[in-house]
Amino acid sequence: MEILDITVKHYGKFENYRMAFRPGMNIICGGNEAGKSTLHSFLRAMLFGLPRGRGRAARTDEYQIRQPWENPGYFAGEMRIREAGDIYRIQRDFSGHGQPLTVVCETKERELEAPQEFLAQMLAGMREAAFCNTIFVSQAGARTDEGLAEELRSFMVNYENSLDERLDVTGALDRLRKRKKGFEQKKRQEEELLDARIQKCQTEGEYIRREISRLKQQVHPTGEQETEAEESTGLSGGGKAGNAAKALLAAGGMLSFAGAVFLDSMVVRIFLGISGLVFFGFFYLAWRLLREPKEEAREERTQRGREVWKQERLCEEIRSREEAYQKLQNELEALYQRYTALDGLQTEIDALDLAIQRICELSMGIYERSGGTLNDRASSILSALTRKKYQRITIDDTLEVRVHTRERILRLWQLSYGTMQQIYFSLRMAAGELFAGEKNLPLILDEPFAMYDDARTRAALKWLNGCGRQVILFTCQNREEAFLKEIRSAR
Repeated sequence: MEILDITVKHYGKFENYRMAFRPGMNIICGGNEAGKSTLHSFLRAMLFGLPRGRGRAARTDEYQIRQPWENPGYFAGEMRIREAGDIYRIQRDFSGHGQPLTVVCETKERELEAPQEFLAQMLAGMREAAFCNTIFVSQAGARTDEGLAEELRSFMVNYENSLDERLDVTGALDRLRKRKKGFEQKKRQEEELLDARIQKCQTEGEYIRREISRLKQQVHPTGEQETEAEESTGLSGGGKAGNAAKALLAAGGMLSFAGAVFLDSMVVRIFLGISGLVFFGFFYLAWRLLREPKEEAREERTQRGREVWKQERLCEEIRSREEAYQKLQNELEALYQRYTALDGLQTEIDALDLAIQRICELSMGIYERSGGTLNDRASSILSALTRKKYQRITIDDTLEVRVHTRERILRLWQLSYGTMQQIYFSLRMAAGELFAGEKNLPLILDEPFAMYDDARTRAALKWLNGCGRQVILFTCQNREEAFLKEIRSAR
């Protein structure tokens, strides 16, 4: 595969911008903010598309960053490539308004019916994750990420099984992890809902329990009510004798006053008048004394009636609260049963964990048997980059790197930063060759040697110039072009 040219119709700061490339080394030099990273991103977008992010990720994803400055509604570009002797034109509309992907074979003057399949075949089936971790180096992104480890394991499994395309370890792991994440989210949501409801029921139940206890303390014992009733009955029973006494006193008073009026003797009349006054005085006194207990009895009966009504209301309220409390207890029991049912989701999660672990163990074993090819090629590239100072490295399935010298085995943290960058570059290039197989895919690099000194940069350019592949290198320094001229003139 060879990239012939690109037409950036609307992408970032560029509008209807065209750039052509030649076979072998292409060094594009420009200052900061010149748009090198935008063009670098455009090349990847033309090969793999530019999906729009969702939610919070949409604020900082590549789609948002590369929106056209002048016309955001028109977001498109073209790329022309040479593949197997034919020239193809790849057209993409990133905005979603037009045809997302079109591939036209200019040599045969026809549009391909399955453009996505053509691109996958042209890229040797390489996924975007593998592409971005190998032959596509972003600015200050020489180091690979953990996604490459799974891509390598998947590749080695296919490699040991004669590149059977039906095997897809990375895809299988992705699907299993998505299912596991779905179960975990569902379980977490259910637990949060149940916890909230259980807490609410427990709080309401405790409040009702305290209210029942408070209401029961206001209910009088039965013995007190009976005693009060007996006392009230006794008072009302003594009312007949009191009435007779008042009648006699009233009659005595009236007779005394009558004698005082009608008799002739003054002495007798005075005596009877005084006696009448005495009788009426005692009558009034008896009336007052006997009237107060009777009114008190009436008031007590009224108060007792109110108390009985109050006690009945309290008992009714207690029964109502007890019924509500029992309903809460029943609901709590049902919630606890639902909580127990979540064990089924945990069983699913554990099963998926076991499947993921088993696939990783199997693929790791295959990688250990088949990973020698990667180690050999990465060691060969590192030897060329370091001028044979480091001639052997080994990489396991987790991308843990060990550098072998005559004296000892070194880890990455024991090496200089520049040497670490050379090792990562070697790993990228070696893995890219394994993924590409017999296809010579272009290397697309953005400032890969920004942290290299001159000697390391010259060695890297010498290897790239002789690798037999198309190289598109973006840089803000002129030294790469100067070193490349020196390398070519020395041959």
